[in-house]
Amino acid sequence: MWTIGYRMHPETLAKSLAGIEPKITVDEFQKVSGIASRSIVKNVLDFLQSYGIGRISKNEIIFTNLDKLHVAALALQMGCDIEQVSRHLSWKDFEKLASKVLQSLGYKTMTNVRLTKPRMEIDVVGIDSGFAIVIDCKHWKRNNVSSISNYSRKQVARTERLVAHDRRIVLAVPIVLTLHSESVQLIEGIPIVPIFRFKSFVMDVNGFLSEIYVVSARG
Repeated sequence: MWTIGYRMHPETLAKSLAGIEPKITVDEFQKVSGIASRSIVKNVLDFLQSYGIGRISKNEIIFTNLDKLHVAALALQMGCDIEQVSRHLSWKDFEKLASKVLQSLGYKTMTNVRLTKPRMEIDVVGIDSGFAIVIDCKHWKRNNVSSISNYSRKQVARTERLVAHDRRIVLAVPIVLTLHSESVQLIEGIPIVPIFRFKSFVMDVNGFLSEIYVVSARG
């Protein structure tokens, strides 16, 4: 989906993230992205459109809700510094991507699921035929094993509470969705999934349930 076809400097692409709004004029796009040359702006927009990102109508650019994530993934694949990319993304962007991917694969989704006693919140839950993927969206700039382990354990606790609360769920997999540009990692059995590998992870998850942490309604 994100194979590089046109020459584009990754830092220029990262700058364009600032201009990816639902509707924005070309002049506004150039100003907020800080790209000095109009010809470079045109090259960037042509590059994005070659990947199905953005649509120009007269002098206005129209982007979808997921386009910012798609551009971020492209910039990371091209070698852009992760901190430069992440400053333009919010955890809401992660939620949108996760929900969209799960829905495209037949899952029913819920976002910002709140549990009480103790109070907990889960970013995204996808359920399909009793099987749930329970997602915590983390906006990490750099990987820190100690922090990741801590959040992984908290995600297990949230998943256990959800399974006890929601009778539709028979099995659940807690995961952490993040921005780092590496392959899926396992931290204490919890998958740490890069955003641009999330769809393939969901498609293949049943094949490696024996290798990851699974919460069962039967305990």
